[in-house]
Amino acid sequence: MLTRRILLNWLVGAAVSIPLGTVVSTDADAQPRPERRPPPPRRPGGPPPPRRRERRPRPRPGFVWVPGRWVWSARRGRWVWVSGHWVRRRGRW
Repeated sequence: MLTRRILLNWLVGAAVSIPLGTVVSTDADAQPRPERRPPPPRRPGGPPPPRRRERRPRPRPGFVWVPGRWVWSARRGRWVWVSGHWVRRRGRW
């Protein structure tokens, strides 16, 4: 048979332990900091040689032609050719 004193002790213990348990569990749910970052992907050598000469389009007023180039794609893990394109001419150089 539970006496009033035992019941009161149990309720006080529960009232104190529940908030403490939530504080401890939130800290336990946090992810630990990674000690080291993984090394960046290695680029095998330099970029491939330039592709055959692109046909340069006719000049456009207010624009400058940027020739094609090789760019490293970390997502694909290889060199990717970016074709030439027109860019708006900057203000005074």
